[in-house]
Amino acid sequence: MMKAYLLAIALWTSALSVVALADGDPKIQFDRTVWDFGKTSRVESVSGTFKFKNVGDGLLRILEPIPSCNCTVASLKPDTLRPGETGELSFVLNLGLSKANLEEHITIHSNDPRTTEVVLTLKVDYTPLYDITPTTLAPNIPEGGKETNQIITITRTDRKPPRVLKLHPSKPWITANREPGGGDDDTAVRFRVAIQPDGPPRRFVEYIHVYTAEETNGPTAAILVFGRVIEELSLSPEALSWSITDPAKTNPERAEALLTRRVTIRSGNGRAFELKNPEITLKGIKVTLVSKESGKAYELVAKLNEVPEQTMSGYVSFETSVPTQRKIEVPMIVTVPKR
Repeated sequence: MMKAYLLAIALWTSALSVVALADGDPKIQFDRTVWDFGKTSRVESVSGTFKFKNVGDGLLRILEPIPSCNCTVASLKPDTLRPGETGELSFVLNLGLSKANLEEHITIHSNDPRTTEVVLTLKVDYTPLYDITPTTLAPNIPEGGKETNQIITITRTDRKPPRVLKLHPSKPWITANREPGGGDDDTAVRFRVAIQPDGPPRRFVEYIHVYTAEETNGPTAAILVFGRVIEELSLSPEALSWSITDPAKTNPERAEALLTRRVTIRSGNGRAFELKNPEITLKGIKVTLVSKESGKAYELVAKLNEVPEQTMSGYVSFETSVPTQRKIEVPMIVTVPKR
């Protein structure tokens, strides 16, 4: 009987506690809401811990923290606190490989009725040991061409001689060779980059990783290389269009600018080429090819001599002397609104 009585008392006390917690309001309180690391360098990441406490009289429940970027990892323990209990939110902020003045955030949601959301702030002014100029290369290279006028300069931010071991491109058609000259006391080293993509015309995104003596676990920095492999002959614009707002009032004698359209065809490698035999699939349009820059560029002039009664589309084509582009077609459209 005594055991049963004691058990009943314990259950009754526990029930009263649950009722008391349910009737009370939790309140979350952080020891700080901002971590400012100031200026830092030669580190891959910074980390810290926000401490918090339930200063209310109800059960505090906290949801999973939400970082503002993938560069931040946050963990919470515990996620449920009775009145007076404390917890911690630990974080790691990865700084990357480039100079940056970072400000990131971690958002916390809880059942605190007065403060359902708390935003924690992480600040750091990061300067890597090595300064690289430029950090991005964006070449447009003709198919079969080669871009070699790219120079990368690497210096140390503490003004000591750089100790660059190598530059390692992500593709074999990108090479980076150190420029000759200078000695061990040089404050900067320079690399000449040659880019000769293989394959058809396309966009590409690659990297050149920089390895130094100070970093043994991986590259010290990464240089972004993005651009396009363009056809040997480029067109600007790539299509011709006319918009006729009122065909009944359109007079062929109107200003030539309204009736004439032009396309420039240019050699991407600076070599002379030849265009000939233009053919057009639309009536009422006269086209002419005009050689420019000693045959290194042409201008296609298209003049609308007859205004159609309705919208029409087609193309003008011409032959070229370039083996990889024997024929080029330029789309054409004349837009006439319906009456």
